[in-house]
Amino acid sequence: MVLSEGRESFSLREKVQKRAEKLSPATLILSGFILIILSGTFVLLLPFMVNPGNKLRFIDALFTATSATCVTGLIVVDTATFFSFWGQLVILVLIQIGGLGYMTLNTILALALRRRIEYRTRLAIRDSFSLDFPGGVVRFVLSVLKYTFLIEGIGFMILFLNFLRYFTPGEAIFPALFHSISAFCNAGFSIFSSNLEGFVLDPVVNFTIMGLIILGGLGFVVLREIVEKRGLSSFHSKVVVRTTLFLISLGTILILLLEWGNPSTLAELPPGGKIMAGLFQAVTPRTTGFNTVPTAGLREASAFLIMLLMFIGASPGGTGGGVKTTTFALLLGVVMNIVRGGDKVEFFHRRVAPATVFRAISVVVLAFFLVFGVIMVLLVIQPAPFLDICFEVFSAFGTVGLSRGITAGLLDLSKFLLIITMYVGRVGIMTLVMLRPSREKDLITYPEDRILI
Repeated sequence: MVLSEGRESFSLREKVQKRAEKLSPATLILSGFILIILSGTFVLLLPFMVNPGNKLRFIDALFTATSATCVTGLIVVDTATFFSFWGQLVILVLIQIGGLGYMTLNTILALALRRRIEYRTRLAIRDSFSLDFPGGVVRFVLSVLKYTFLIEGIGFMILFLNFLRYFTPGEAIFPALFHSISAFCNAGFSIFSSNLEGFVLDPVVNFTIMGLIILGGLGFVVLREIVEKRGLSSFHSKVVVRTTLFLISLGTILILLLEWGNPSTLAELPPGGKIMAGLFQAVTPRTTGFNTVPTAGLREASAFLIMLLMFIGASPGGTGGGVKTTTFALLLGVVMNIVRGGDKVEFFHRRVAPATVFRAISVVVLAFFLVFGVIMVLLVIQPAPFLDICFEVFSAFGTVGLSRGITAGLLDLSKFLLIITMYVGRVGIMTLVMLRPSREKDLITYPEDRILI
């Protein structure tokens, strides 16, 4: 009898293992993030995770865990006052795991346990960081860890020394660590109730946070190239860096023009403070969500501009969401080449493969349908202004975390829809598409025809 039960148990384990081995790389990534989110949810529900007198509902714990793991920053309760130190620490761990990605954590555990990294896992790592080939992914993951902890460590030291102006040494340690990790992982969570509005004129906090945001949003491929090759040698890195600089520069100029005389945001600041705050508000929509001026006080035109920046998001293989800077650059290249009368997308004397262009167009179209659909439902069920709802959904998809103040008052169904939006924004539209088995190449080629445009 015991022998029979042992055989059945072994057979069950064998079946589970075989099924796990058949999982596609996309399924590994998607299920990994779900596992982390659910684990974080149940941990946050423990009584000592919140301050005395507070009680966290399941939907709010799920929302918070999703927002942290998907490095978004939208909050339904005040992180600074609602959660205890242990709750804030769990949120910080979820942010770090979410920024690095599930496959990075999986690889670290496998290396620690001296397990072999399977080819299927290597493919998942490749897809997570938008690499070209699965070869050398373990070395790449180790580089990711090295650069992440190095950059976050430098950010922590700068913030810690600066926070000594406001806090005692014991009080400055955790805020410096929390905001350094949150900024580099593009999360936007803060343990200050007013986010970073109290530091609007502090250049050390502003430029340190902005530096961490930009470095985290560039992508680990670009970071590794800059550090190891002392420059930008690849086509991908040149496109990423120039597009990033273009978006930040254009965003800063437009925000300054729109908000310079706005008494709710920049009007009361000195000229230097206005420029610094304008630059910060152009950087933070790159999927981070920190703010140094009240987001709800922004003029409608500025809010619309920030929605566009949030939709574009960060770069592939980084810690942010959105449709990515490279996708935006490709679409811009399509328009520019059509205007010039060409039929190819070219940058830096290089031609982009048509398959890549089609992929970029697909990402934008699918993302638009998702965002548009969620906005439509929220407009029906959620009693809130039109602009505020649109802003909230764009922020969730871009995993940004900026809000015009309606997050805490969302209905449970609205929260659930935003949870799905944050999840899709973090794992990526194309990861979901890759769940479908790839089709073999067509053996039949149909004749071309024309459609009027």
